Amino acid sequence: MKKTLTAILALVMIMAIATCALAAGEITLEQAKQAALERAGVTADAATFVKAHPDYDDGRPTYEIKFFTDDTEYEIEVDARTGRITEFDTEYFQRDFSTQNVTEEEARQIALAQAGFKAEDVRFTKCRMDRDDGRLVYEIEFVNGTMEYEFDVDATSGRILEYNIDSIYD
Repeated sequence: MKKTLTAILALVMIMAIATCALAAGEITLEQAKQAALERAGVTADAATFVKAHPDYDDGRPTYEIKFFTDDTEYEIEVDARTGRITEFDTEYFQRDFSTQNVTEEEARQIALAQAGFKAEDVRFTKCRMDRDDGRLVYEIEFVNGTMEYEFDVDATSGRILEYNIDSIYD
């Protein structure tokens, strides 16, 4: 009973926010969704929305939009007054784990090339395959002098997804 009452109150609040937004001359939720799709370059039939609701960010009305395509997650915040995109985050993922195209040695060479080293210039401390956000990734770490290099290399495409360089003394 308590959960039902909470859910009803939340729905009433969302409807009240949406009604106030319309009364203040702000864009509608559908207009915000369309702005998010346009910014992402995605058609409506290719998107699966999992979140789309009015919200507030630092006292200004916004819409929080989250949707997926076959290989990407989009989280977008739209200013409810102007329709301008104020936040845009994407995350690529791969659902098919059988498409490993890059060997461990190739992933090492990709990371070394990005850092500007040859294998004999570094000491590898880690090289393993892992699943990260729904895709196969090589996690590669090596040391050169006083610097540590960390790379995430997509096991399908060989694309560097993330890298970090730090002093080993930090």
